[in-house]
Amino acid sequence: MSAPRGPMFGSDEPVPMMLEAVVRLVALTMRSVFRLVRFAVRRPRVASAAASLLLLDRYAGHLAVVAALVALVVGLVVWRAAWPESYRGQVRPRLTRVWLSATYPGKWRRIAPRLGLVVHDHTGANKPWVYGGLGDVRVTPAGIVRLRVAIPTGLTLDDYARKADALAVAFGVREARVAASGPGSVWIELHRTDVLATTIGPLPVGSEPEVNLAGIPVGRHEDGAEWRFSLWQTHVLIAGATGAGKGSILWSLLRGLSPAINAGWVQVWAIDPKGGMELRPGQRLFSRFEDGTPETMCDLLEDLVAVMNARAKRLAHLGIRKHQPSPDSPHLLAVIDELATLTAFAERDVVRRIDKALGLLLTKGRAVGITVLAAVQDPGKDVVGWRDLFPTRVAMRLDNPIQVDMVLGEGARDMGATADHINERTPGVAFVRVEGTRAIRRVRASYLTDDDIAALAGSVTASPALTEPRAPKPVDPLASFNMGARPVAPESGRDSAPDAGPKPRKPRTPRKPRNRDGSPVA
Repeated sequence: MSAPRGPMFGSDEPVPMMLEAVVRLVALTMRSVFRLVRFAVRRPRVASAAASLLLLDRYAGHLAVVAALVALVVGLVVWRAAWPESYRGQVRPRLTRVWLSATYPGKWRRIAPRLGLVVHDHTGANKPWVYGGLGDVRVTPAGIVRLRVAIPTGLTLDDYARKADALAVAFGVREARVAASGPGSVWIELHRTDVLATTIGPLPVGSEPEVNLAGIPVGRHEDGAEWRFSLWQTHVLIAGATGAGKGSILWSLLRGLSPAINAGWVQVWAIDPKGGMELRPGQRLFSRFEDGTPETMCDLLEDLVAVMNARAKRLAHLGIRKHQPSPDSPHLLAVIDELATLTAFAERDVVRRIDKALGLLLTKGRAVGITVLAAVQDPGKDVVGWRDLFPTRVAMRLDNPIQVDMVLGEGARDMGATADHINERTPGVAFVRVEGTRAIRRVRASYLTDDDIAALAGSVTASPALTEPRAPKPVDPLASFNMGARPVAPESGRDSAPDAGPKPRKPRTPRKPRNRDGSPVA
């Protein structure tokens, strides 16, 4: 859409002005008819209701229309009073959508140029500006308003993303986020209230052992939908400051996996560098558990590498490219609670071994049914050297905006992933990127109390850990070379007992002075 131009025929005479008025009236009528038809196509229910009222007025009169409207209002009031949950989920979003569809196009027409989301067409005489029209308005049951806006030629998705904070102020909402909608359009999400402010209790768990590894329920999305976590063909990195609630995600995942763990479809190998403070209460859930020294934790990772290599050979022999879990060949989940303790603070030789084992697991483990889930406080490259090999990443409360892009990818902060603004009183809240897209979603994991964890551990018994012999370590050719004092060969004709010490040297006689011709000095 463009800004108003000057006189159409370039004249202020009465006849051209009248002709211009007729042309503009015809254009306005055609535009109104087009918008009415488009509205009827996009909102068939609203259009049907309006058409029904017109027919009722035509054949029954005005009183019948008034009576119908009064009955509708009374019915909505009764619905809201008797069934509030159903009303909030079914009625209120639709009524809000109808109202905003009528009011937001005009509001967007005023907001776009003020925020600079316009393109100036320099080919015209008056240099009119063009902005992307508001095409669709949607309202979720949680009250989130989604606006689909066309992107005019000359702007990009990033231009809208950089204006996310300004959009929130312009629309008078708590937060605004931007996501791609398709070629030539963008979604602007307006969040009025924080629906994740309250704690989420443990979610129900099914009894079937074949758990869907691509959709484990762990919490709620901001729009009220269930947050399902995928451990299938991926590795997971969870980054968050102290107290951000990383344990909420870990325990919610373990709760969702508990039927499969109990039936032997899934094995969990856990490492807790905190001395067992976080994961030891659920030790019965783990087939392998280490909370001792970095050396023993490194041994666990190297044993897992041996299992991975042996499984890869078996699958290759059978011609299978992707592993399918079963009680005989379970899916393996390696949980590392605090990765920095192993990759940054252990002894140098142990760090090298851990780095090698992690690199092998992250590069080769997905195809053979092994998932690495690591939690870390600092997502920097010096701590998480293999960060790019974690396809699934979760950003919980972080210390600064730079860390948000480190975890979720470049530009995630501009798209609305304000993980550095998460309230300390809402542990478990995080931002995740929708798989395969640039869209960002705000979620919250359910919270398990100590009693919930004890009850979970008491109801599950993990199967014995898989074992495979490790590959022999390569022999260092310099290992047997003595870099100390070189042995001295015994002198011939003398006793060379091995216990005899070095023979003392004779004191050197001072040299007598001589003249230049070699004669002794008198």
